[in-house]
Amino acid sequence: MHRTENVIDIHGILDRGDIVSFFQPIVSVKKKSVIGFEALSRGLAEADAGMVSPQLLFESAEKKGLATSLDRLCRVKAFESFGGLKNDPDRYILTVNIDPSILDEGTVGSNHLRELSRSLGMQPGKVLIEIIESKVVNTEALKKFVALYHEYGFLIALDNIGSGLSNLDRISIIKPDILKIDKSLVRGAADQCHSSEIIKSLVALAHRIGSLVIAEGVETADEAVVALALGVDMLQGYYFAEPGPRMEPLMDGIDEKIEAVAANFKERTVKRINAKKLQYRSYNQIINTLISELSRIPEEEYDEALGALIRPHPELECAYILDEDGIQASDTIFSSASGGDSKGFFFQPGNRGTDQSSKDYYFLLAAGLPKYTTAPYISLASRNICITISVAFRDVNFRKRILCMDIIQENGITA
Repeated sequence: MHRTENVIDIHGILDRGDIVSFFQPIVSVKKKSVIGFEALSRGLAEADAGMVSPQLLFESAEKKGLATSLDRLCRVKAFESFGGLKNDPDRYILTVNIDPSILDEGTVGSNHLRELSRSLGMQPGKVLIEIIESKVVNTEALKKFVALYHEYGFLIALDNIGSGLSNLDRISIIKPDILKIDKSLVRGAADQCHSSEIIKSLVALAHRIGSLVIAEGVETADEAVVALALGVDMLQGYYFAEPGPRMEPLMDGIDEKIEAVAANFKERTVKRINAKKLQYRSYNQIINTLISELSRIPEEEYDEALGALIRPHPELECAYILDEDGIQASDTIFSSASGGDSKGFFFQPGNRGTDQSSKDYYFLLAAGLPKYTTAPYISLASRNICITISVAFRDVNFRKRILCMDIIQENGITA
């Protein structure tokens, strides 16, 4: 039971050392193992009044000017409790949280955490220091702290990334070892396009600077699989285990859950790949039919031929033809009657004579590639997310032409 009153005896808790460390596993599905534990602190109230939640605990300490003292006590208890777990602690990473507010109190060079790990025999390389990035006020103090503790050999994580208040510039400045994706994004990733796209972008940024990504707050098997599909490296949340003070309950059944997620992820990935293969096989058949027809007719018949050939395929958005200079040799022909409607000033389909020579697909085909498929992008013709498949061919007069076919992509992780 958690104590919920707004007033607690924070002085008494600190004097008695009444802090209990709970732990929650961090798992790697790729390695099929638990790779570490995050230490989460709870306060003990007097007279069997229950536990004090971390939020209330730290709010009370901050009001009394005791944030640094509480922060240090929590870390001491975390190290001591982790060493006492009935398992080999050298196998795992210990994640400890640091209250970002204390970075502004001249504590950056105190070396408290370094001395604590030394006194308890913990290797710095097995300690991950977790900082809620959005609560950091002093970026310079954060940079100094991270640089110092990286030099000592500790690992650094930025927590709650994507929570809405994150300063993304700090990610590149700090270059943490770990980014922890906020649970609000993880929860929405399965059915909200913006959440999945943000996670994919954060994963790409993290990997580019050499950081790994943990999705926190994973509560269901589906959330775990979706996070993996978006490129996340590790997972943490109630689905695998609720936080607790003892090793046995934390590890009970966790291997089976990891195996289940791995099998589900593999099954979905194989299905997605096979579906893509079937799609592209169908696209190639359509392309071959189009080129066979287009290579036998004069340019003035392109529009009619494109319309007749693509309208039976609603999965195709539109098609158009470029000449060897990247100028449209046909109008943009849509597969549906309403496809050519204007979607606003910035989104207008190109007509015969439109210069498309600055598009990626034209550059690559002009360089000699016979075929090119773009990454998903927002179409300036329709405002839809699409890919463009472009194929070079020769017209009836043996002039080089480029057939371009835009294909609408689904939102979300299967795009």
